[in-house]
Amino acid sequence: MRLLLIALAVVLALVPTPAAWVESVYSRRVYLISQNLLTPLSSLPTFALFDLLVAVAAVAIPTWWVVAIRRSGPRGRVHAAAQTVFSTIALAAGAYLVFLLVWGLNYRREPLTAKLDYQPQGVTSQALAELADEAVTRLNALHSPARAEPWSELDQLPVHLGPAFAQVQRDLGADRAAVTGVPKATLLTPYFRRAGVDGMINPFSLEVLINASVLPFERPFVVAHEWAHLAGYADESEASFVGWLTCVSGDARARYSAWVFLLPQVLRHLDPERQAEVWQQLNDGPTRDFRAVSERVSEAVPVVRRNANRVYDRYLKANRVDAGIASYGEVINLVLGSALGQTARHYR
Repeated sequence: MRLLLIALAVVLALVPTPAAWVESVYSRRVYLISQNLLTPLSSLPTFALFDLLVAVAAVAIPTWWVVAIRRSGPRGRVHAAAQTVFSTIALAAGAYLVFLLVWGLNYRREPLTAKLDYQPQGVTSQALAELADEAVTRLNALHSPARAEPWSELDQLPVHLGPAFAQVQRDLGADRAAVTGVPKATLLTPYFRRAGVDGMINPFSLEVLINASVLPFERPFVVAHEWAHLAGYADESEASFVGWLTCVSGDARARYSAWVFLLPQVLRHLDPERQAEVWQQLNDGPTRDFRAVSERVSEAVPVVRRNANRVYDRYLKANRVDAGIASYGEVINLVLGSALGQTARHYR
C-alpha cells in the first residue's frame, strides 16, 4: 500500500493532464460540487481548522518517529528509522493525493486567457499609463464614500460582498458558482506578518485564512482574492483578477479596496519618473492609506519573506505554474487585455 501511494503520487505529479478535461470535468463540475459541501462545513467552527491540522502534525509526526525508534531497541533502530522514513514518504504521498483531489488539480485547468475575449495587443505602455491615471482618479473619488460606513469585519464580508462574487462567476461563464467561506483569523498571523503573506486557503478543507494585521480597507480585496481560489482559480494572477472584478462590482468600500490593490500593480510596470508623478496626483487620504500599507508590509522580516517566497515559488512551479511567484503581476494583462476587464473599469 505504501509503494502504491508513492507510485501513484509520482505518476500524477509527472504525467501531463489534459487541460480541457480538467476544466470541463474537474474544475467546473466535480470540484465545485465538493466545494459547495466542504466550505460551508469548514466555516462552522470559529477557529481555523488549518491551525489544528498544523498543530496535530507538528506533535504527532515527531512523536511517531520517537516512539517507533525507541520500541525497536538498540539493534533495530536503523531498520525502524528506515521503515519510519518510508512510511513518512507514503504519508506525504497520500496527503499530496488528497490535495490534488480536493483542490490542487485546479492548477491544471485551462487559463482564463483561453476562455475570455482576451486581446494581448491591448496591453500597451499607453494603456498602462491610462490605467494608472484612472486608478488615481478612482482612489481620490472613492476615499470619502468608502468611509461613509464602518469597514466590514471579516465575518460580515460574505453578506456584503458575496452577491458580487456570485455575479462575477456567472459573468465568467460558471454553471455552478462556488460559495463564499467565512474568512478566519489564524494563529499563523505572526508568521504571515513576518513572511508578507496576506491570506491563503486551506486546500484540504477549503476554508479562508486571513492575516489579522491586514488593514480594514485591504480586507475586501484580500478576501475576494482568496474566494477566487475557492472558486477554482488557482493561478495567482487569475485569482487577483477575479477578486478585483468582485470588488469593483461591490459597494464603495470594496471598490476602494480594489483600486488600492491595483495601483501598485500598475506602477511596477512604469519607469520611476512616471511612478513619482502618479503618486503625487493622489490626495492626502489615499496617500495616508498607502503609507499605512507600507508600514504594515515593513513588518515583514527580509530573511523570512525571501525564504517564504522561495518556497512558494517552488510550490507553484511544482504545480505547473511556470512563472512561479512572478505570476502575481500578470493580473494587469487580464485587466487591460480582456473585454470583461475593460467593462469592469466603468462600473459606477
